Amino acid sequence: MRPGQVRKPLPPPGVPQFSKSQLLEVSGLSGKTFDTIRKAARVKGPGHGGLKWLFTIEDVQALVHRAASGSFSERGGPAATAWRELLREAGVEIIDDD
Repeated sequence: MRPGQVRKPLPPPGVPQFSKSQLLEVSGLSGKTFDTIRKAARVKGPGHGGLKWLFTIEDVQALVHRAASGSFSERGGPAATAWRELLREAGVEIIDDD
């Protein structure tokens, strides 16, 4: 790690996390479109590639919110729906369900 960087704390055991590859698979998005939505949602992610990068429930909820709104609604709408379903299957209560 570089000076000044802090490791991301691990969530407690049993808390679901989702890999980038999982999110891409269910959404049908390209990696480039996913990263564009991720950056617009201000969610940290891998510098390049990183299909094993894990996203928290809060990260996925931020992605859902951003994908379903604004300039991403056309491409991101189906992805947001797929991610909501992924969260439901993991037993997460959806707060911002449009």
